[in-house]
Amino acid sequence: MDESTVRDAAHDHADGTVAGDFRRAGGYLTKDAQAAAGDVMKAMPRHLDSFEVTNVEGTDVRLHVNIIYRGEGKEVTVESIWEEIDGDAKITGLNVLSV
Repeated sequence: MDESTVRDAAHDHADGTVAGDFRRAGGYLTKDAQAAAGDVMKAMPRHLDSFEVTNVEGTDVRLHVNIIYRGEGKEVTVESIWEEIDGDAKITGLNVLSV
């Protein structure tokens, strides 16, 4: 799994999140990540305006991606952990890094 593939997937996931297209955004989540998504969403502003993928690093097996979500004058940085599942880049974990 290469960084470019994960960066593109993270961008699509974040774009779906900001647009309120949770079917698209949620399509990248494994069941474990879905379980954590509720707590992450509670930490985010209700109305999102934009996002920025700021960091992608890790190994060929697991990449950590930081995304800053902005809205309502606030920023929340979320770390998503990406792994290849059945040939696709999927989020296996989510953490709020800063509010």
